[in-house]
Amino acid sequence: MAPLIWLITGATSGLGEALVSRALAAGDRVVATGRRAEERLAHLISDNVAVVDLDVSASREHIEAQVKKAWESFGRIDILVNNAGVSAPKAIEEASDEFMQHIFDVNVFGPIRVTQAMLPYFRSQGCGSVAFIGAGVAWAPISFLAHYSASKAALGRFAEGLRKELRGQGIHCTVFEPGGFASQLGHPRGESDDEGFGRYQPTVRDYAGLFADTMEVFANEVAPNIPGDVVNLAGVVVDLVRSSEGMAGQLPVRVVLGSDSLALVRQKCKEQLELADGFEHVSRRTDRGDANALCYDGMLGLTTMLS
Repeated sequence: MAPLIWLITGATSGLGEALVSRALAAGDRVVATGRRAEERLAHLISDNVAVVDLDVSASREHIEAQVKKAWESFGRIDILVNNAGVSAPKAIEEASDEFMQHIFDVNVFGPIRVTQAMLPYFRSQGCGSVAFIGAGVAWAPISFLAHYSASKAALGRFAEGLRKELRGQGIHCTVFEPGGFASQLGHPRGESDDEGFGRYQPTVRDYAGLFADTMEVFANEVAPNIPGDVVNLAGVVVDLVRSSEGMAGQLPVRVVLGSDSLALVRQKCKEQLELADGFEHVSRRTDRGDANALCYDGMLGLTTMLS
């Protein structure tokens, strides 16, 4: 197989850094991007690595210009990995507009805009892969991480919709949903974030007890027992995406990674089915008297994520 060309966002640290290393180890070439990447990753520049500044929370014009620059680095791109992300705990009641906008700009709107900018290039060459880094907690929000969970849930649903729209165009789309692993995801992105991301402790006293209990679970149970390894995670993502380039069946639209993420997804699906079955009699009360008791097959065909 000829070397593949990757564009990886958020490549300056954490999972992004590991993805760059793994793709290079596989014999591929990488356009590594991130905020101040040309300064922070200058040591990586070589015949196999190009570095481009790309802040996914910036304007559409900035993103389109930098994606064009990334494309021109090697004359093509085969795989886009929307990896850049950010997280921080915050009580919903206390979250400022700036805080919420930042979470969704980085985790949702940024990946959407980067993907929009890349799709014309993929369509022009008749092939390409788009990978998103989601999260297991997209299936199961946790107190004080509702914004992060909601943003990753939105990203997952977007990926499903994108997969459907790209069907038949030779462009693959998958969202990877890992569990916990050590990274710099929660670190502030700059001095301007100190106020929005540094004040984790709720100021409303009614939330203090729940916040303390939640943080205690993280400190005593979650953090010491995180099963995920960032190097292993990067390896699985790179290996699966590379293999999908030659697979007739492609990857599924959602890939759950990590035993903790698997547990969250299974619990969520089990509980949701129990709720749906338990309140089925209530759900059907909203139907017209002459309505078909079953959803139209056509609608189920449009919404399935298995095709």
